Amino acid sequence: MTQNFDVERLYAAKSAAELTAEYDRVAESYDAALIEEHDWRMPEIMGGIGGWLLPRTAKILDAACGTGLVGDALHRLGFTDLHGVDLSAGMIAVAKRKKVYASLLQAALGEELPYATGLFDAFMVSGAFTPRHAPPESLAELLRVTRPGGLAIFSLRTDDPAPGFNEVIDSLTQDGSWQLLCEGAEFQSLPRAEPHVRNRIYAYTLRAYAD
Repeated sequence: MTQNFDVERLYAAKSAAELTAEYDRVAESYDAALIEEHDWRMPEIMGGIGGWLLPRTAKILDAACGTGLVGDALHRLGFTDLHGVDLSAGMIAVAKRKKVYASLLQAALGEELPYATGLFDAFMVSGAFTPRHAPPESLAELLRVTRPGGLAIFSLRTDDPAPGFNEVIDSLTQDGSWQLLCEGAEFQSLPRAEPHVRNRIYAYTLRAYAD
């Protein structure tokens, strides 16, 4: 297998430093492993949802952008105001070579992001809201950098839900921070290599900034 790539090693990371090191290690082989060997379906599905819900002029934050697979899918649909952030310098280096992002920054979800309040029309998180990756607290900061009326589009695993996300999502709904726009059907995101992994994509319309 390409560069000893193993999805379970990513899910098993015990710290942010360990997770970053693993993504740095596999960055150069990530695309080939995920797309060609694992049949990773998330980028095309997320890109298609972005194309359905957003105008091509939208300023989009691709949060936990990795090597830019979602950004590439969006760019092929005509989006050009794309901005990526990821914790791994190695992944960002690969994303930069795709030449689809207006900006790329290194930062971890769950920490304060280096963007102005209300800067983006939408944020997208593809696969990072999963066990031992981005924490549920990262949603509040992502809402901060997205304008009222903008969209939050993200995937969640249904076979092994990341702890805390349902509670935070419910809280944001109850306090009026956002409203559910649509909920996709469950699908296999890695059918060839990890058929048990299932995801669902959600889109919310932001009503107000989260505290």
